[in-house]
Amino acid sequence: MKVYGEIPGGKNELKHLLYPFYKIYPFKLWSKFRWRENSKLSHKLPYLNLKRRRMTVIDRLGAPGDALISANVIRCIKKAYPRIRFNCITPHPDLIKYDPNIDFINAPESFHSFDSSYWELIVHKEKYENIIAHNLKRLKITSFEYKSKFYLKESEKKWASEILSDCTKPILAICTRSKEKVKNWFIENWIEVIAALKERCSILHIGDEKEPFLNDVNRFAGQLTMRESAALLSKAKLFIGPDSLLMHVANGLNIPSVIIFGGSRPSRCFGYQENINLASSLECSPCWIHDGYEECGHELKCLSQISTHQVLQSVDSLLNKN
Repeated sequence: MKVYGEIPGGKNELKHLLYPFYKIYPFKLWSKFRWRENSKLSHKLPYLNLKRRRMTVIDRLGAPGDALISANVIRCIKKAYPRIRFNCITPHPDLIKYDPNIDFINAPESFHSFDSSYWELIVHKEKYENIIAHNLKRLKITSFEYKSKFYLKESEKKWASEILSDCTKPILAICTRSKEKVKNWFIENWIEVIAALKERCSILHIGDEKEPFLNDVNRFAGQLTMRESAALLSKAKLFIGPDSLLMHVANGLNIPSVIIFGGSRPSRCFGYQENINLASSLECSPCWIHDGYEECGHELKCLSQISTHQVLQSVDSLLNKN
């Protein structure tokens, strides 16, 4: 079972970056003082802004998509306090390394620090509160934009154009798997969707090595870095997939998306308004199940309520709009 806690994403190689918490007096007094000061961080933000001080935002949950969520949090804080210099500690620095709102990546944690996380939403099985709004509420910031941004270099875009130069039909990108089983729509449904779309679209299959092997697709899954996958995704007209990293990347690249939520995570918390978010609501939803902690006892009924017809209708709707 994976242990989530103090170290971002459980990555021990980041531990040395964290501000030490002393457990022995007299140094413990300093740690308690710092803890108290950070508990009142909302009152310190005007001062940090005035003095152009450094503030660290820690991507505490540490999944790849959480790096982009943390960058979204930083962007919203910076809009209110533009002079603060931000350091982000994350297990996935490559995903945010060209973000102009972030001044330092994986530099040592500063005295003033903030956790980007949504533990409380998971524990309470939240249905409605947006994850960015939840973070900012702890800083007493009420204005926010839930919008991902992914920054590619021109060389990355050029590479993607060369790789896909033989595609003559509109490019539709797909990813079928999330690391959480309760988010994964059934393979037979994906086969039906691909069969219905293969004649009018070039289907680009991206994701990690755990993606299934599918016919009638251009498979890049398991062959690319996350940035290379993002570069290819930037050339797509549409993306279809689960609530996962590539949902956030697609939104960050302004690629319209059909996201198959099912019922494990609430689309009101995670879904981008630019997308068509296909969700189902059962008595057990949202379950917020994480692999290794608990399992679905309802045979993924929430996902079975999302039909291939719904997905294809959604695809048509977005393709006709653009």
